[in-house]
Amino acid sequence: MRTKKKPKILSFSHYGTLYGANRSLLTLLTETRDQIDWWVICPRDGDFTEELARNGIEFKIIAFANDIHKVPRFPQWFHSVKRFAFNVLVALYVALLVVRKRIDLIHSNSSVIFFGALVAFISGRKHLWHIREFVYDDYHLKYNFGKSSFRFWANKAARIICISKSIAQKRVIDSDVATPHTVIYNGLVDELPQIPPHIPGITSQAGIVGIIDPAKDQMTAIKAINALVKKGVAIKLEIVGEIGDPAYYEEIAAYIQEQGISGHIQFTGFTKDVQSIYRRFDVLLMCSPHEALGRVTIEGMMYGVPVVAFDSAGTSEIVQHGQTGLLYHSDEHSLAAEVERLLNDPSLYAGIAKRAREHVFQNFTITKYRDNFIREVESCRQN
Repeated sequence: MRTKKKPKILSFSHYGTLYGANRSLLTLLTETRDQIDWWVICPRDGDFTEELARNGIEFKIIAFANDIHKVPRFPQWFHSVKRFAFNVLVALYVALLVVRKRIDLIHSNSSVIFFGALVAFISGRKHLWHIREFVYDDYHLKYNFGKSSFRFWANKAARIICISKSIAQKRVIDSDVATPHTVIYNGLVDELPQIPPHIPGITSQAGIVGIIDPAKDQMTAIKAINALVKKGVAIKLEIVGEIGDPAYYEEIAAYIQEQGISGHIQFTGFTKDVQSIYRRFDVLLMCSPHEALGRVTIEGMMYGVPVVAFDSAGTSEIVQHGQTGLLYHSDEHSLAAEVERLLNDPSLYAGIAKRAREHVFQNFTITKYRDNFIREVESCRQN
């Protein structure tokens, strides 16, 4: 009896570090290796490629350019054309490799790159596109040739996977993209970690996790802690993440110095030891106003850390106010009020922690993530 041949898929990652998008991709790669023969191309080395090597996943470093910019370079049109021309030349080479390796399907792991779409077009392969970011709203990036360039390539894809309903609405429906799309939430766990019920200490430990950038809005978290400290609440804030925007970090540091709260704020830097982070926290803050989904939010809930988050975008799909977390609606004063409410009500705290873990186990499992992705792969191959 002949066994069904595994599809060969080439996936493009847009960076080499092990941030959220690549962590979610790594989960797909390792959990579907029995059903899919993977090959990964990254533009540079990093923690992610180290993990690929450690897991025995074939990959290749090939430099290509992202299709976005944050600060325009004069004249921007010239730099945009130069980047595109470079990508076309590299794509011709990669398309040749695709044919030689008999790749069946192209997968792109981000919407900041069109390179996978370009390779798929040149090689005549179908393109499965994973949309994980808003681009304009969350990271204040712009496409080199404008929003219409995304629509052009998106309409050439075979299928689009969105990581949240908010992403589907903004990036597909509102953008007039006709390609069939589906929502597949990232999967983080199949078995919840065994942890004892958490009880905040005399001094509560709040935390915020993510690259230090205006998109993550650490400043609102700091201002909320400052407001609580001024009220006499015993609380500290740990900021976990690398500095993404040096100017924003300097603004934050100046505010902390000016307000005299340096003893209440700690900067940790990026760490891969997720478990140790959440074991230290009594409450997790999510202040991003445009979070596509919120892997950090799900992780906090998974470890029984109640989340207080800004009520918007993908965050509102994860957190049910008063049930699996608390949502605030405006500024640092609204955030501070919800944090104080949570810490002053042991019954609310324990109930949210318990229900949040159950919510994660019901909705964000690796099994669902894997099975739903394989379903989309089969749909691409059959149509």
